[in-house]
Amino acid sequence: MKIGIDIDDTMTDTFEYLMTYISEFFEIDKKYLKDNNISYSNLPKEMKRREIEFAKKYYDKVIPSTPFKPNVAEYIDKIKKLGHKIIIITARDKTLYTDEYKTTIEELKNNNIHYDKLICDFDKAKVCKNEKVDLFIDDSITNCNKVKELGIETILFNSKSNINTKTNLYRTSNWKDIYEKIKKFEE
Repeated sequence: MKIGIDIDDTMTDTFEYLMTYISEFFEIDKKYLKDNNISYSNLPKEMKRREIEFAKKYYDKVIPSTPFKPNVAEYIDKIKKLGHKIIIITARDKTLYTDEYKTTIEELKNNNIHYDKLICDFDKAKVCKNEKVDLFIDDSITNCNKVKELGIETILFNSKSNINTKTNLYRTSNWKDIYEKIKKFEE
């Protein structure tokens, strides 16, 4: 199978990692961000307005150091050992990064993530269709629904931005579960 995988808040806890920088840049207490469950999907208007300015200041510098969720590298390697192709599909572009590919490759290398292809594009459904992806893993309900409409199997990774949203999508919170589900596809 070809498996498309998102990075931010699927393989990582990017928003959580960026909270210190968000707090500093927007002069907002981290406790306020946590207490109000603020994430990418519900940025207050005043923050959304300055999101690109924030990204340009921090992303190229700090994203390569983003820690990955426990055991991601181990389970991706196990999935690859089963013979599957890993395509990293991330919504990163020149709007937010000086060089989205360079920054992302460095981040993946720093976290020992082995993959077959990296694609930076906001239209993940189009990428999944063009790449003939068989399974797509993301924390965005919208992305998963668009991909599922194409007849492609999806796994929704639980994140701050989706945990309180009801959906019929298959969802999980850990990479062991993803690995076990992929093994079942082979049976």
